[in-house]
Amino acid sequence: MSVYNYWNDITIEKQKAFWIENEQDPKLQRFLREDTNLERCFQDALKFAEHFGGIRGKVLDVGAGVAWTSAIVSRDSGVDKITAIDFSKHRLEQIAPMVFKQYSGRIDKIEFIVGDFKDHEWPTASFDIVIFCQSLYHFPDLRGVLKKIQRILCPGGIVIVACERIFVDMGHPFLSLNFYKRNWGRLWGKRADSSGNYFRGDNEYCQAIKGAGLDYQFQALDYPVYKGGPFWSAGNYFGIKYER
Repeated sequence: MSVYNYWNDITIEKQKAFWIENEQDPKLQRFLREDTNLERCFQDALKFAEHFGGIRGKVLDVGAGVAWTSAIVSRDSGVDKITAIDFSKHRLEQIAPMVFKQYSGRIDKIEFIVGDFKDHEWPTASFDIVIFCQSLYHFPDLRGVLKKIQRILCPGGIVIVACERIFVDMGHPFLSLNFYKRNWGRLWGKRADSSGNYFRGDNEYCQAIKGAGLDYQFQALDYPVYKGGPFWSAGNYFGIKYER
């Protein structure tokens, strides 16, 4: 099954916490707030971004899914418009409007685009903020994606990569089962799993952000993304487009 088909297969989607059928369904928010630390991690990323001017202006949410991140950001008075792009049609068009109601989001600020980020173009300096929340690690070419981001970011803009530190390459093969998964996949020319996750490590994010001409920053956190999961702590990655 292709990655596109995986994310658009309704049978598979209905088995996930992200599938809700009405705005009274608490399953998604329970997953984000109680079962995991996803919402906490994303909120911490927004706080950290205040060191670089904060969330503001025009925002692009890449791989937005059901757009819970967009809903949270839309409540910020400094945000004028959010463009949320994802190639899962039902997530954006069917579920995201319900999620906006659950989060009391400003849906008047949102533009939904069903499509692939790689195929969509925007003019230079189109966005003040670009968000990847558990989505950048689905791209095989990190540096290429971030170079595109660097171009469409306004001077002083920020790219936020949140909630993606779910794999840490500890430098020792016996410390991580994912080490075997990653490297076995590489031997056969396939690193990603069925969802398209490439299991990126800290150094890959650092090198890709720097390689795109952005200033790299890392936010260390003292809790894991997934409760009861691997022992390493969460962390968020940032790239800032300073004027040279």
